[in-house]
Amino acid sequence: GDSGDSVVPETGTGTGTGDDGTTGTVDNGDGTTDDVTTGTNIQNPRLGTGTGTSFSSGSLTISSVALSAGGTTNISANIVDSDRGNAKIVSRQYAVRFSSTCSESDPAKAVFSREESITSSGEVSVTYEARGCSGTDIISFKLYAASEGSISGDAPLHTATGTITVQPPEVGAITFAGSSGSAISIATVANPVLPSVAFVGFRVLDRNGNPIEGKSVEFTLSNNTGGVSLALASAITNEDGIATATINPGTAHTSISVTATTLANDNVTKISTSSLPISITTGIPDQDSFSVVANILNPGAYDVSGVTVDITAYAADQFQNPVPDGTVINFTAESGSIPSFCETANGVCTVKWRSQAYRPGQEDDAQYASLDRVNETDPRKGGASVNGLTTILAYTIGEAGFTDSNNNGVFDDGEAFNAFPEPIRDDDILNFWLNNDTTDLDENTNGPVEFIADFNNDGTRTDAPTTYQGALCSDSARQLEHCASLMYVRDSVVITQAATAGNKIQLFNYSLSGDVYTFTSRSTSGLGASGYFAVLVTDEFGNMPATGTALNVSGEGYDITSDAGQVRNSVGYLDPARFIGLPTSFGDLFFVSYEADTAPEKIEIKAIGKGARDAVVRLPFSF
Repeated sequence: GDSGDSVVPETGTGTGTGDDGTTGTVDNGDGTTDDVTTGTNIQNPRLGTGTGTSFSSGSLTISSVALSAGGTTNISANIVDSDRGNAKIVSRQYAVRFSSTCSESDPAKAVFSREESITSSGEVSVTYEARGCSGTDIISFKLYAASEGSISGDAPLHTATGTITVQPPEVGAITFAGSSGSAISIATVANPVLPSVAFVGFRVLDRNGNPIEGKSVEFTLSNNTGGVSLALASAITNEDGIATATINPGTAHTSISVTATTLANDNVTKISTSSLPISITTGIPDQDSFSVVANILNPGAYDVSGVTVDITAYAADQFQNPVPDGTVINFTAESGSIPSFCETANGVCTVKWRSQAYRPGQEDDAQYASLDRVNETDPRKGGASVNGLTTILAYTIGEAGFTDSNNNGVFDDGEAFNAFPEPIRDDDILNFWLNNDTTDLDENTNGPVEFIADFNNDGTRTDAPTTYQGALCSDSARQLEHCASLMYVRDSVVITQAATAGNKIQLFNYSLSGDVYTFTSRSTSGLGASGYFAVLVTDEFGNMPATGTALNVSGEGYDITSDAGQVRNSVGYLDPARFIGLPTSFGDLFFVSYEADTAPEKIEIKAIGKGARDAVVRLPFSF
């Protein structure tokens, strides 16, 4: 045979040496001995318990075969050479992998302290822990060849098994595991964002925090307003310990929660918990809860492309609750560029409008004249077009809104309601109050020249109906054809694209009496010892200057009191019945009081504007 190898016992003392195949004994120090081999030519290694004549092939040593739920036990085996009298192999590496029926379930209901072990001592052991396993669990040790600390080969050389019995878990708690969402739609509403049912989960755990499968859980609702109901009154927990309740909505706006109850192991003691509330609502925007705003109303964008303005839409439903996250708001703009939509979060979403290409007021330019576009006109300038005023329309599917007089959550015939035609992007919307323009939709011989949000897709603008446009109607109201359809809720915001050329900022000085303004020249004649005058600041077209433009007023030999500073975030003064004598409805006014000191010399006014080249321009004058 091969040259002999010495037997080196792990503990105690060893006897016997020899060539390959020689065995010896190891004194374990406790009155027992093990047969060991130092041979390297091993053909038939085996897993089992004991050694020599006491070896039991395919068996495992389990310190406790009966466990409580969540209990642990130690499991071990020896690796022997069946060709050498079942002597323990201490001269070669072997790998052992551990598994059980419960550990291989999904999720695992038992775990081992390690998945595998590489050993050359002829022994292997592992700790087993039950984590939700109940009843009989079959333990398996699989033996593999090993080389340099890792498994070599795919097929196991031998297998040993054993059986553990785990007692049923003792119910320790039931917890809320989550829900499919925080809101569902009322039963009569087909909402594209809100789901029509809700799923609420509860997890049953044992005293060690492990999930319990197969446990019955009963459900109850906090209320049944509007007919809200449970699909089933009870459910059985799955492999994750979860039982799920299904909520079907009713026909009324309410908030609901679910209470889940299970029994302890004595089948008498009740253990309960409740879910977080779930709102049952329309989730559909209504007209009087919908608005759109711009963060800058006078951007310096008429002669600068790429200037941006935040356009924000706010949407809530009939009950003033924010619409569901993901509600789509649509946008269209008279000029520039704007994203086609945004999706709400907490009832709000924002897009960025960007200046570019055509600007309102350029209708007479050769490249745009044939487009037959409409625009605002300024009554103070003989009806001339207003350069840069831009209408932005936001709209989405919603309902018109009603007054719930009897507080039953739905529209009843006879209750007050609004009705609306299909929305348009009214590009000359300010002419309603500037010029008493009664034409809403502008048309030419070929039809409308303004954008229509065509809700019913019939190619024309549909007038407001005589019935309620919404989702919440009583049965009797529906019989009268109310709630036959929804509508587009809408809102518009108008911004002015101010010219930014700083050297074209215009200053006009006026004396005033009540609402009548009289232009005065820039001279000191008639200034007097004290007085009061107004300064109108505009861009080159007579419109509100760009945001950031400011007026400074100072005096040499005068005490000055004024509201000078930055121009307002505004498109200008829009009341044609006031400010008589001003040349435009779209500038900004500042008011100055003065009183002469001992040696009056002059009052100086400076308009400071940020031009297209970031130039600060001052236009002083005295009078």
